[in-house]
Amino acid sequence: MKDKVYTAILSGVALLMLAFFISTSMPSAKSKSERVPIRIGWQLATSTQGQIVEVLKRTNVLDALGLDPTFVPFSYGEPEVAAALRGDIDVMFSSGQSVNNLLARGGKWKVLGRLHYIPAALMVPPESPIKDIKDLRGKTVACTFGTIGHREATMKEQAAGLNPDKDVNHVNMDILEIQKLVGAGGREKWGKFDAVAVWEPDISLFQEDKSARLLSSHRAIYLVSVSDKFIANNRQAAIKFLQAIAQSWEFFNNARARVNQWYVDDSQFGFTNTCLNAAAKEDPNFNAKSLKDIDLRLDEQAFGILEVGAKWSHDHGYTQTVVPIRQNIDQTLLDAATKGIATGKFETPEVILPSTREVSLKDESGDFLGDVPLWGIFVLQIIVTFASIEAGQWLGTRRAKLPENERESEAAVSAVSGAVLALLAFILALTFGAAASRYDLRRDALMGDVNAIQTTYMRAGLVPDPHRTITRSLLRDYVECRMSIGDVYGDPEQLATLRARTAAITSMMWNQAEQLAAKDSNDIYALFSEGITDIVEYQNKRIAFGTNFRIPTFVWMILVLSSCISMFVIGFQFGITGRRSFPTQFALVLTFALVIQLIYDLDSPGKGYIHLNQQPMIDLYESLSK
Repeated sequence: MKDKVYTAILSGVALLMLAFFISTSMPSAKSKSERVPIRIGWQLATSTQGQIVEVLKRTNVLDALGLDPTFVPFSYGEPEVAAALRGDIDVMFSSGQSVNNLLARGGKWKVLGRLHYIPAALMVPPESPIKDIKDLRGKTVACTFGTIGHREATMKEQAAGLNPDKDVNHVNMDILEIQKLVGAGGREKWGKFDAVAVWEPDISLFQEDKSARLLSSHRAIYLVSVSDKFIANNRQAAIKFLQAIAQSWEFFNNARARVNQWYVDDSQFGFTNTCLNAAAKEDPNFNAKSLKDIDLRLDEQAFGILEVGAKWSHDHGYTQTVVPIRQNIDQTLLDAATKGIATGKFETPEVILPSTREVSLKDESGDFLGDVPLWGIFVLQIIVTFASIEAGQWLGTRRAKLPENERESEAAVSAVSGAVLALLAFILALTFGAAASRYDLRRDALMGDVNAIQTTYMRAGLVPDPHRTITRSLLRDYVECRMSIGDVYGDPEQLATLRARTAAITSMMWNQAEQLAAKDSNDIYALFSEGITDIVEYQNKRIAFGTNFRIPTFVWMILVLSSCISMFVIGFQFGITGRRSFPTQFALVLTFALVIQLIYDLDSPGKGYIHLNQQPMIDLYESLSK
């Protein structure tokens, strides 16, 4: 009687486990809130904007607020203004000078708040004989026309009694080229140039490495501007975006070294943690203790700075009229965002795009059993197998008590047991072969992805700036996504987010190729375009091999049912013969569980112990960072 109860309990447990296994393996619909697409324009060579963008890019702060971001990099303000006028971006992180230029050309945009304060400066070589602004008479100054650096130079020259248009030779130069100019060295002059007009973090960097000396400086402002169209269609999204900026400031304050390193890795401009912190100290939010202390409002001092810039733009011919900047500032959305911060509760943003220094060598993640840990699957296999054997043992023992002419013969049972085990071995071999082949495909796709990215990065060196610098920056972002995407195969929400970001990056790289093709359809540009198409091809392959091409659920169900039947037959043989060996039974159960575990691990990238080594991608990023 006790044996019957014992066996019945084990059989019930086996059935429950099997039901759980089948139910959890079935695909389930996962609700996903609709996110608002938002295109964010930002300038590569500017901090503290760079750190804020890094937090927005690398954490889930925007995703948690229902926003789907695309980050569009620019080398300086003029190309960003042009993109804003074309409607290519929804948000513009830029200086007040760029906003003046945008509004003067008819841009329908609103300034929603302050991103950060930033100094602009005139700098000269370390041993330059120039000691005062007056000494610039007859000298040559490199500056990016229409920017805060250009404004700083001409205003200081005018205040010193010089005529900026006649007494000083200003040469228009991209800020990236100015960085190379100063970096090339020069004790008294930089080639034909006697001074440069720059902004942070170049000011702090040049002072730190003693490659330039400060001649004069002035505070400027970087603003958060949003198009009227986006505000009209997505007012709540604009409010949430301002909240995300405040959260990014808080995250930066709590992890400055980490965020600075993110920006250093992405920009590749040689910035250091020290110079980035020195630049960030200019803004009061650098000392904020909590999220509620973050203040993005524009005060009267800020209005004054912006109005001076508006007048300067008009006086120097960049605008036909003095832009009424106050009329284009709307801080009501910031008021709503601040109120939401004061009354709401915000979770600490989670990092979804760690840097190469932080990423661990993990496999891609499968989702066959959802969140069930591997040890749980292993224990489940052992229990189900044991229960099946015990159920067969119970029935075999009962049948053995029947008269000899009514019970099964031992020879027949042995033959059936052998046949069932042979069929099970066949199914296991097929399943293992499928899992192993998919592992090989993922490895080959990884190496193809690495080679395609490296080739494109090298070919980008053949195209002119700013396309070269922007494409290489986008490729470094892309590599970070490619390393991280393997870790979220089991999380549909994060996978969708990272796939959207990689797609946005490849779209922006293709846009660079289109711009080059519009200028000149030569063979070099064609090779550059071909490299980008190769990247897209391997991007699709890795996603397909990592998420779509798995062992079908029906095959797993057949495998589990076949194993239960096989173990039941073995148990029946034990019972009918009356010769049960517990050590043999335990060895069989353990071996079978290990084989199933191996197959499941191979078929579930990132979830188990068999890792597809991401070192080639990490080595690639490190080589791109040199």
